[in-house]
Amino acid sequence: MSQSAVVLEECGSESHEEVRDNVRRQLTNDVESFLLGGGRVQQVENNVRADPPKKPSMSYGTAPI
Repeated sequence: MSQSAVVLEECGSESHEEVRDNVRRQLTNDVESFLLGGGRVQQVENNVRADPPKKPSMSYGTAPI
């Protein structure tokens, strides 16, 4: 599936209402296009991580003097 990047204005809590509305509208359109194109939304549990924590490695004092 071909995906194209769309540049949106940066939207923060202090942005003008018009900017936030434009971002919301674009996001809604993008989600609808994704779903109409056969995409699916998968709900993931809150405690699932993409990168699980790694075991710490002990490398102190291993470098040559």
